Amino acid sequence: MIGQLLKEHRQKNNLTQKALAEKSGISFVAINRIEKGNLPRLSVAYKLFNSMGLNLKISIEEGVS
Repeated sequence: MIGQLLKEHRQKNNLTQKALAEKSGISFVAINRIEKGNLPRLSVAYKLFNSMGLNLKISIEEGVS
């Protein structure tokens, strides 16, 4: 899911994976793997989204049993 969101926002910002790598400081290989479904560390996800002007927010909620 996070990989799909990353790809969608990267494309909306007209960025290639290589351009996003240069802008964020995260390697092209890592971005490619994330977009293919690998889960990134939270710090990596924050850097990627922040480099596109987005804030990543994570919430944890108790489920109803």
